[in-house]
Amino acid sequence: MKSKVQEVAKLAYECVMQVKDKDFASKYLSYARKLPSMITHNGLLVTVAFAKAKKEQAWETLLEHIESFLRKEGIKKDKKDLIEFLSDCEVQEYRLITKRVLGFSNWLKRIAEGEIKDEGKGN
Repeated sequence: MKSKVQEVAKLAYECVMQVKDKDFASKYLSYARKLPSMITHNGLLVTVAFAKAKKEQAWETLLEHIESFLRKEGIKKDKKDLIEFLSDCEVQEYRLITKRVLGFSNWLKRIAEGEIKDEGKGN
């Protein structure tokens, strides 16, 4: 039996491995590094709206990974757009979701930093 932390870390690892060899991997790394602080400072809903507006593969992939996490956790079961889903949440539920996604985004950041070559720093 695995702990919740192990399950979240495993999903984050799987997500990062999907993009590790893609041409947008370095952008994904950059955005994954920013994601936790963006959620903390701006809120989850604003961060999701910002990412969607960018229309870049790296941001779109990060949003897909967040949705995948929410589905795996049994939090998001419908086919609603992520912005619509978050907008429809009650305050308590939204706070819980934000906390959970923040934890997942920290795992994405950590694993991406370890697995994706940072072209700007010569890892």
